[in-house]
Amino acid sequence: MKLKKEYIFIALAIVLLVGYLSVRETDRTEYRLPAITKVAASEITRIEIARQEGSVALEKKESTWRIQPQAYPADSGKVTAMLDDLEKLSLTALVSESKSYSRYDLEPDKAIRVKAWAGDELKRDIQIGKTAPTFQHTFVRIGEAPEVYHAQQNLKTAFDQTADKLRDKTILAFNLEEVTEIAITKEGKQTVIRKSETAPPPTASAAAPADGAPPADAAAVKPAEVQWLTDQGKPADLSKMNRLLSSLSRLSCESYLEGKSAADFSNQVSSFVIKGKKDYTLTLYAKTDKDATNYLASSSETGSVFTLSDRQVEPLIADPESLINDNDTDSPKS
Repeated sequence: MKLKKEYIFIALAIVLLVGYLSVRETDRTEYRLPAITKVAASEITRIEIARQEGSVALEKKESTWRIQPQAYPADSGKVTAMLDDLEKLSLTALVSESKSYSRYDLEPDKAIRVKAWAGDELKRDIQIGKTAPTFQHTFVRIGEAPEVYHAQQNLKTAFDQTADKLRDKTILAFNLEEVTEIAITKEGKQTVIRKSETAPPPTASAAAPADGAPPADAAAVKPAEVQWLTDQGKPADLSKMNRLLSSLSRLSCESYLEGKSAADFSNQVSSFVIKGKKDYTLTLYAKTDKDATNYLASSSETGSVFTLSDRQVEPLIADPESLINDNDTDSPKS
């Protein structure tokens, strides 16, 4: 009987303890996370990224993001990654309240301060530190609040940017199908190569049925035959022309040279004028240092001088005559 009472008392104590713990106001400060205001990526119109080395501001003008105050076009892929992280910002745990930030790279000389607005309303204000050991989280502070939190995702990848890194590096872009002519100038000599399209000869087909429907064995319409010819009527090698135009049709630079324009350079190595819906131009300049690993260049699509690597330029500065077909069409046949 005594043992039974002890079991009853123990069971009652457990029930009371569980009830007490479930209703008691415990110290849950470390588990309370600040509410993050919702914002859609499409609503964000301005982003500022500040760090000790300098700051960069991006503004949305209609559908294009530009780096201010110069209004340089920004890399759309990098901006999209930032907008996605800003929209999905989520805090998962409180890490520290000690106000000691060095272990998180959140001290003033290392933290990346990111602010984002939707119109005039500030929607995001975060300080980004280093990536957490999980590689799935980032140490962050919200505004000037002292607490350090885990934020979902690796935010450092998207926001560890400078103005130069964020600039759109595309310096020449056109549709290959629109090109009708390319003029190449090298050492003062110009070579002009024009596209020529010849319709294929008609093929014999069975007479059309009386009802006007096409005959069952009618041949498919063949596309026009494309040929590239010089001013002298010499044919260019089709595969070489395709490689050249492909490399020019989506050309990106390594970096931009601030404070310089095309007017500051006269030592041209080669230049290209591609005729399509408009004229696209690319000018390459001689190296100023024989040990340099890149060339300076300018194009019609940007007012800035930029650098292209040796790997990009060397195929472009080859002798234009190398594009001409080696077969001599006028030579007598044996």
